[in-house]
Amino acid sequence: MTATEISKLVGVTRATVSNWRKRHEDFPKPVGGTEFRPVFDWNAVRAWLADRGQDGTDAPIPSLQTLLRSSLSSDDAQVLLAGLKPSGSGWVSSDSATTAAVSRVLKTLAHAAEVEGPRAALQALADHAHGGEQNIGRYRTPQLVATLMAELLQPLGAGLVRVLDPACGGGSLLVAAAERGATELYGQDISETQAALARLVVRAETGVDANIATGDSLHDDAFPGLEVDAVLSSPLSLRDWAADRLHIDDPRWGYGRPGRMDSDLAWVQHALAHLRPGGLAVLLVPASVASRASGRRIRSALLRAGALRAVINLPPRLPQLLWTRLDLQIWILQKPDPNAAVPDSVLLVDTAPAAGEAAQSGAGDAVDWPPIADTVHRVWSAFIEGRSAEAEEPNVSTVVRVVDLLDEEVDLTPGPRVRLAIDPGIVAGEADTALSRLRAAVAELAHASEAVDQVAQISSATWRTATISDLASGGAVRILRAQPPRSTVSNDEDLRPAITGRDIATGSPASGKVKVEPASLAVEVEIGDVLVPTVRGPRGHTFRIAGPEEAGIALGPNVQLVRTDPQRLDPWFVAGFIGGIDDGSSLGTTAIHSALHRTRIPLLPLAQQQRYGEAFRRVHQLRAALSQAGETVDQVAEVLTTGLVAGALEPTAGSATNEDISNPRGGSE
Repeated sequence: MTATEISKLVGVTRATVSNWRKRHEDFPKPVGGTEFRPVFDWNAVRAWLADRGQDGTDAPIPSLQTLLRSSLSSDDAQVLLAGLKPSGSGWVSSDSATTAAVSRVLKTLAHAAEVEGPRAALQALADHAHGGEQNIGRYRTPQLVATLMAELLQPLGAGLVRVLDPACGGGSLLVAAAERGATELYGQDISETQAALARLVVRAETGVDANIATGDSLHDDAFPGLEVDAVLSSPLSLRDWAADRLHIDDPRWGYGRPGRMDSDLAWVQHALAHLRPGGLAVLLVPASVASRASGRRIRSALLRAGALRAVINLPPRLPQLLWTRLDLQIWILQKPDPNAAVPDSVLLVDTAPAAGEAAQSGAGDAVDWPPIADTVHRVWSAFIEGRSAEAEEPNVSTVVRVVDLLDEEVDLTPGPRVRLAIDPGIVAGEADTALSRLRAAVAELAHASEAVDQVAQISSATWRTATISDLASGGAVRILRAQPPRSTVSNDEDLRPAITGRDIATGSPASGKVKVEPASLAVEVEIGDVLVPTVRGPRGHTFRIAGPEEAGIALGPNVQLVRTDPQRLDPWFVAGFIGGIDDGSSLGTTAIHSALHRTRIPLLPLAQQQRYGEAFRRVHQLRAALSQAGETVDQVAEVLTTGLVAGALEPTAGSATNEDISNPRGGSE
C-alpha cells in the first residue's frame, strides 16, 4: 500500500504517515515502489499500528490493490480489464487460459464489488492497469454532481432515451442517465482504460450494454451523424488541444471556430451538434469559460441562437470537486428548434452564497450539498417551465434578458448579476437581523472579557503531576477513539450523526455521519466528555466539553474522547491543561494524538481543580465570544456591502461624510 492509502484507512493526514516514517525507526520499511512513491506491506503496517493502539481495519479494496501489485503487471491488468465479462455475481476473463493469479484477482474483485460496490472494485483494477498512479481517476465526475446533472434533464421527461457522453471517463454520467430512464447509452473516451472501465461499470450498475468507443471525440468522432436526446459530459479542459487541426468546414462549428484556448467551447458545440432539436446538453466546465475574452464571439452566437439556457456556479472548494483547482460551472444548452420561438432569456445561478462560509474558507467537507442541489433543480424547473418569477431567488438566481448580456465582454459569470438582482426589502431585513446579532455578540464579548479578570498573582506553583496516560492506567480517565467501519457502503438509514475533528477545530456543530458495525463498537458522547481533535490548525480550537447537544451522538473521525471520573477529576480542569498542548513533533506538526497521552495534569484536590476549571471555562467562553463576534462582523459587512452596491440600501442622511473622517484614505495610520 502507498502512504496515501494508509492515511485514508487510518484516518490521518498524508503528512502524519510521512512523519511516522521519519521519527519512528521501527516503522515498516518500503517493500517496493519508488523513492518518491514507496509501497509498504499492509500487514506489517497494521501490526505496527496495533502496537500503538490504532486499528488498521482490513478492507476489500486495499486487499485487491495489494494482490494486483503482487501478482499482475499494469499491462496484464489492462488486458484483463479489456476482456472482463459479467458472470453471475462477478466477472470472468475472456482469455480461455486463465492463470492462477488471474483467478485469485477475479475472486478478490468479486468480493470487493459485493462489499464496496462494483464501481469501486473495477476502479481499483483500472488504476492498476493505468500504471498505479491513480491519475485515471483525476477527472472523475463525483456521484453527487453527476446525479444533479442528470436530474437537470427532467424537462425531457419520457423523451430521455438516447444519451451521449463524448468524454465518458469511468461512465459515472452514463450511469446517472440510465438511472433517469435512458436506455440507449453512447460514450467515447481517449483512454482505452477509461473506455473499458465505463463499459463494465455501466453494465454492472444499470444492466444496460453501453456503446463505448475509444478515441478523441473532437478530432475523431466515433458517432458521426448520431442524434441523441441528451448529452451529459464533464470534458477535460485543455490549453492546447490541437485546434490547428480543425477542418474549417466542420459543421459542428456553427457558432464560431474555437481557438487554441477554447477547447471547452469546442465541447459545447460538439454536444449541440449531436442533439436532436429540443434536446438538452448538461456540461461541467471551468468557470473561466463564461468570461474568457477569446470565447466572446462564440458565447454571443450561443445567446443569439437561444442555445445557452443556464449557467450555474458550483460552490468553490467543494470536496467532491477537489480533483481540480478550477472553479466550475454547469452549462445547460438546448438545440434550437426551427419550429419554435428563439428564447430571449438565460438563467444565472450562483450557489456560492448558499454553500455558506465553509465553501469560502476551504472547509469543503462542511458544505451541505443536498439543499444546494435542490435549489438548482427548483429554479431550473421553474425557468424552463416559463415561471420566471419563481426562478428568481434573492442572492441565488436571476433571469437575465439575452439583450442585456450582449455587451462588449459577453460575461456570463452569474455572481455579479445575481447580487444585482436582490430584493431591497429582504436585504434591509437581513441587515437589521445582522446588526442585532452584532450588538448581542459585542455585549457577550464584553461580559466574557470581564469574567476572565477574576485571577490573582501567586508565587510559582510547584505541583505533583501525572500524564493522561498514567491517569488512564489508574482509572481516573478513559481515552476513547471511534473504530473505523469495516465497510464504506451504507444506506442513509444505517448512518448515525457524529462529531468530527473538524467540527471541534472550527467550533461548528456536529456535521459528520458514520456507520458503526457492530453496534457494540459505537462510542457515544456523554455530557462532560472532553473532545479533542487529533488534527488541528495553528489557531484551531483544542478541545470541547460535550454538552446536551452532543450527548448521545457518535464519535466521528479524527476525535479523541477523554472521559473523567467526576469523583476524582474535574473535566474543565483537565481540558484546560489539554488546551495547552503545543508538542506535535511526534506524529507531525498537525497531529496531537501522542501529545495528548503525554500531557501532564497536576494532582490537586477536587475543590481546587474546580476553581481552576471555572477559570479555564471562562477563558474558553471568551474565545468563543470573540469567534462569534468575528463571524457576525463578517456577516454585517457582507450584507451592508452587497446592499449598498446593488442599490438596495443607502446611507442615512445623518451618516458621516468623508470630511468627517480623520483618515479619508482608509485603512489605519
